Amino acid sequence: MIIEFGLLINALLLGVMISFIIVTSPTVFKTLDGENSKKFLRYIFPRLFNFCFLISTSNFLLFVLGNFFYGALVTFGISISFLINTYFLTPRINKMRDLSLEGDKTSESSFKYLHLASVLLYLLNMLLVVSIFVIYFIK
Repeated sequence: MIIEFGLLINALLLGVMISFIIVTSPTVFKTLDGENSKKFLRYIFPRLFNFCFLISTSNFLLFVLGNFFYGALVTFGISISFLINTYFLTPRINKMRDLSLEGDKTSESSFKYLHLASVLLYLLNMLLVVSIFVIYFIK
C-alpha cells in the first residue's frame, strides 16, 4: 500500500514536470514580453524545483518505508538534482544571462552551457521518474 501511494506521488511529480514543459513555458513566451517573462521565470523556476524536491523527497521516504530499493535510490538522486538545479545552476544561469545581456560574450557561452545542463538534468529526472514505473511493474 505504501509503495502504491509512492507511485501515485510519482505520477504527480511527472505530471507537474510535464505540465511545466507543455503549458507554462510556452504560455510565458507567447503572452509576456522579454522583461516580464524574465521576471516570471526567475520567480517560478526556484519554486518549481523546490516543489519537485518536496515531492521527490516524500517519494523517497515512502519507497524506503515500502522497501522499494530502486524507487528509493532513484528518488533520492532526483531530490538531490532538484537542489542542484535550484541552488547551484539557476543562480549561475541568471548571472550569466544578465552579463550576456550587458554584452559579455564569454558569459553568453557559459549561459548556454549552464542552461543546457539544467534542461538535461530536468529531462533526466523525467526519465528516472518513468523508470520507477517500469521497474515496479515488470518485477
